[in-house]
Amino acid sequence: MQIDAEGAGRLAKLAAEVALASAKAAEAQAAVDKAERGRDRADDHLATLREEYDRERLRLWGSTPDVTALLAPGGSTTFYEAAQALAEAYGLGFGMLWADTKQLVLHVRLNRGEAGAVERAEAGVRFFAPHVKPKGGWKRFGVQHREAGEFAVELRYSQARGTARVVRMHFGQEDSQLGFKSLAEALRHIQATHWVDDIYELGPGMALLESSEERDSAVER
Repeated sequence: MQIDAEGAGRLAKLAAEVALASAKAAEAQAAVDKAERGRDRADDHLATLREEYDRERLRLWGSTPDVTALLAPGGSTTFYEAAQALAEAYGLGFGMLWADTKQLVLHVRLNRGEAGAVERAEAGVRFFAPHVKPKGGWKRFGVQHREAGEFAVELRYSQARGTARVVRMHFGQEDSQLGFKSLAEALRHIQATHWVDDIYELGPGMALLESSEERDSAVER
């Protein structure tokens, strides 16, 4: 196909404009890439400083940490790990966020038949409750249990009245609730009904304690 002189001129002009625009686009992209690398370096530096800052805060707090700060969302890895360790010291689980209060969720987790578990969980709830944002006058704790795929369970505790509720949730809506006169009663109900593991049903070879004779025999084998 032949192209007349006028058409060839317009085509050459457009080709030149395409080349110029491509060069400018590449220059702009290079500037964006450089800015992004600079931003990444700045973000990394900021994160490092925040970690150092929070480590120093923890050191200065000593044995009396600011628990409210530890439960706040968007905190440093240092704060998250400190809060997790503190929760686990009371046998509580830790993680996720409440959708409404945007605070990190603490979970009660009890094994059926575990001696001292209720008392430990009660101490944990009482320790953290002053720092948990209330909803409708109740301090909420999640409940980890073996049927978590079917429904959710919440423990709600009133510091003012000393009472508690165990609420069953389905797709974010209340399915049922039971009221208790005390936190300990609610936790005993959770241990009996919404337990994680049943230590009464450990099979052969899974005993919590072995006799020294069994242990020595196993070593010899």
